[in-house]
Parts: sequence; C-alpha cells; structure tokens
Amino acid sequence: MVALSFASYLSMYPLLLAPPLVLLALDRQSPKRREGCVIKSAVKCALAMATCLVVLLAMSFVLTGNSWEFLARTYGIQLTLSDLTPNVGLWWYFFIEMFDSFRAFFLAVFWLHLSSYVGGLTIRIRSQPLVVLTLLLGILAIFKPYPSISDTSLFLAMLPLFWHVFPLMRYTYVASATILYATFLGPAFYHLWIYAGSGNANFFYAITLVWSLGQSLLVSDLAFAILRDEWEVERPEMVGRDVKQI
Repeated sequence: MVALSFASYLSMYPLLLAPPLVLLALDRQSPKRREGCVIKSAVKCALAMATCLVVLLAMSFVLTGNSWEFLARTYGIQLTLSDLTPNVGLWWYFFIEMFDSFRAFFLAVFWLHLSSYVGGLTIRIRSQPLVVLTLLLGILAIFKPYPSISDTSLFLAMLPLFWHVFPLMRYTYVASATILYATFLGPAFYHLWIYAGSGNANFFYAITLVWSLGQSLLVSDLAFAILRDEWEVERPEMVGRDVKQI
C-alpha cells in the first residue's frame, strides 16, 4: 500500500488499482488470518494508503511555501484536461473538437467510463486479483487522459505471467500486428504533422486510434482467455470444445 500511495501521489491513476491490490494482499495471508477479516483488512489497507498520501501531500504543501496551489496544477490538470497537448491517448483530439458547453458533461462521462471497469472486473474475477490488476493496467494505458508508451510497456511486461492461457487467445497475431503497425507509423505521422507540415492532426490521431485498437484487442483477448481457462477448470469435459452463444 505504501508503494501504491507513492504511485498515486505521482500520477493519481494508480488509485484505481487499489481494490485488486487489496484482494491480492488478502490472498497472500494464511487461511486462519484470512477468515472473517476481509473488511477489516481492506479498511487497514485503505487507512495505510490514505495516511501515506496525507503525509506526502503535507510535505508538498510545506515545500511549496504553505500553498495548496500545486493541487490545481498537478491533479487538477489531469481531472479537467486543461492541457490538450497531443499524445498517444484518445482524449486530446476529442476535447479539441468539443464545444465548451458540453465539456463538463463529457469529462464526467470519460472519467466514469475509465473508473467503471474497476468494480466489474474485481467482482467478476475475484479469484484472480493479479489478472484484474493486469487488465486494469491495460485499460489505463488505453483510456487515461495522458497515457504514454511506458503505460503500455508495463501492461506488456505483465502478460508473460499468464503464458499458460496464451493458447486460448484468439487474436494474438492481429493485436501484435496492429501494435507493431502503429509503433512504426506513429512517429512518422507525428513528424509529418509537427515538423514537415505535410499532414494534420487527423494523421496522428488516426494512428493513435490504431494503437488503442491493438491494445484493446490484447486486453479483451486476455480477458477471454482467462475466463475460458476458468470455465475449463470448472468443467473439464468442455476442454478444447467450441462454444457458441445461443
């Protein structure tokens, strides 16, 4: 929780990783300690994280001359998206084209969309909190306001932990090819727009859409493989059989 507090202090988004991390910490406890202490342990983790955050924010308050202005210039920018510098995310172009009268509404919708995955994934895949953590890292790399290549790198670094479900993934080639395609063309399109002047914002945003599509395929395919593996463990007679939705 201390490490998560430092990460949240620096970037704010890791707060969304708290529920699966709490469950992961609970699963690491012995069965005797785990029985009947789920809520108690969750409260302890939340208090520890909140205490660390308060201490860090208080230190920042002192270092900035007893002023809270740093909150608006750090977390406030992320919440209100006041900086529309182009990046590999999906928000900047959308809000450049947005009418000011609708800005507050769509900001709320986008933030609600980003945070809505946490509860559903944590509840549905309760037995595998590390999977939830990995999926949320991939989702944050796609849908956070200011993503970077490092966010995707962290998600990709977690994937080998689930090598046992790779055979169950259906679109590995398509997702990999899409990500590689965007990786090579992204810098080229950015150069054409910013430096050569022979392109426009649509060039770069189009390739960021392809980049996000590749990551979305990878995240959804991993979720399918995990759920399929869980289902086959529960019903061994269905291993290797095709499933059709009726």
